[in-house]
Amino acid sequence: MEKFIFEKLEVYKKALEFIGKVIDTAKTLPTDIKYTLGKELIKTSVSIANNLAEGSGRRSRKEKRQFYDIAQGSIFECIPMLSVLKNKTFITQEEYSELYEYCFVMAKMVSGLIRHQTTNL
Repeated sequence: MEKFIFEKLEVYKKALEFIGKVIDTAKTLPTDIKYTLGKELIKTSVSIANNLAEGSGRRSRKEKRQFYDIAQGSIFECIPMLSVLKNKTFITQEEYSELYEYCFVMAKMVSGLIRHQTTNL
């Protein structure tokens, strides 16, 4: 049962799926990596959903845009962490590709939200 506007956003739903995938991935990491890079990746993935939710609740378009920009930045911040995990073979190419695709799709969706806010200022 969706009660808030942000819960209806497809990008928000995608962000929640991404968080779940990131948590599942982090669980498989070696202990030292799990509590460093894994923890940071989880935190950053949660930031995407949090900023989408907070932005949708803002009244002004300028404020909405600010939080959507932060969500976009969090998506981009995930990419280097995923790359390091792949390059150090902590995750497979397939795992990397799946998570990267989530980032790519979410970035496009958030760009659409940002574009919408810009054109309607």
